[in-house]
Amino acid sequence: MELHQLRYFVEVVQTGSFTQAAKRCHVTQPTLSHQIKKLEDLLGEPLLQRLKHGVLPTPLGKSFYPHAVSILGGVRAAQEEAASFTSELKGSLHLGMIPTVAPYITPKLLKASQEASPQITFQITEDTTENLLAAMREGVIDVSILSLPIEGPEWQVDDLIRDEILVALPNGHPLAEKGDVSVSRCKKEPLILMKEAHCLRGQSLKICSKTGWEPEIHLVSTQIDTLLALVETGMGISFIPALARSAAASRQIQLRPIAPERHYRTIALTRPRQSVPTRALLRFYETCSEVFRRKEAPSEN
Repeated sequence: MELHQLRYFVEVVQTGSFTQAAKRCHVTQPTLSHQIKKLEDLLGEPLLQRLKHGVLPTPLGKSFYPHAVSILGGVRAAQEEAASFTSELKGSLHLGMIPTVAPYITPKLLKASQEASPQITFQITEDTTENLLAAMREGVIDVSILSLPIEGPEWQVDDLIRDEILVALPNGHPLAEKGDVSVSRCKKEPLILMKEAHCLRGQSLKICSKTGWEPEIHLVSTQIDTLLALVETGMGISFIPALARSAAASRQIQLRPIAPERHYRTIALTRPRQSVPTRALLRFYETCSEVFRRKEAPSEN
């Protein structure tokens, strides 16, 4: 079994195409197909099935895929470790972030990473928690910055920050006259929230349910900036994380703490527990520790 055979197989599964996989691996399609056939002969079963609209893994392919990803990840970690004895730290990381976090911490975090380790390159994907977890399971994304809770023992979770959830009101709104806003006083207000796939929506509805409020949601969006714009025009109120204060500062709105109990969400680094952390990933955790004043780096177990 050859490493390049595993890499070709993984690329076909991820792209759903022999043609695209060959391009990403910088080989001809016949070469890639031949090597995957040799791997299938070795295993004694087909790994892939060609369909009219693409390629899908067979039952064996689905079972074999995570092992191939794990082997390739371990080899990459070993290569980077070996390279550390002869050269400066290099590497690439595919970082996932939820949209309610990405715009507010990415510039600071990547600037600090570039200053500390200029040879580490990043690819950023913004998506919902569910999609980012799926991408990490498939080995497409190395680590994600998500809002807790993240269910399941398969995940290594390291807290970054505690982010307060605030009420967003248009300037001049009667509820904005006091420092804190009681959720019970918001019940007659039109509510604007994120779409269903976004965790901030669930967190907002949980805040409402604690007061027995089952709100009618008037408008939804996939972007916090759009929520702020709708609040600014007087179309309703919303719940906004404190991380987004900078985006709210340029708008005619007020952000107020929730009374009588303040509400928070925890933002955390999340990665598959069984993944082997590369030197680049360990350095990224160190950078996060410096930026967010965390105390621990990820374990290698």
